[in-house]
Amino acid sequence: MLPPLLMLATCTGLPTFLMSEDEEVAGGALLFGAGVLSILWAIWLLGVPLLGLLMLGTRGRKLVIEQPRPQPPS
Repeated sequence: MLPPLLMLATCTGLPTFLMSEDEEVAGGALLFGAGVLSILWAIWLLGVPLLGLLMLGTRGRKLVIEQPRPQPPS
C-alpha cells in the first residue's frame, strides 16, 4: 500500500515543475518523476515475493525468549 501512496505524493508535487516555461526544468521534473516511479515499482515488485517467501519459510515457528524465573521472597 505504501508505494502507491508515495507515487501519489510524488505526482502532486511535480505539475508545477512540469508546466514550467523553462524546458530544462520541465524535462528534469519529468525524468525525476519517471525515475522515482520506476524505483518504487521495482521495490514493490521485488519486495512482495521476498516477504511471501520469508513468511512461508518461517511458518509455524515461534520465537520463544526464556525469561529468568523470579526469585522467591526471602
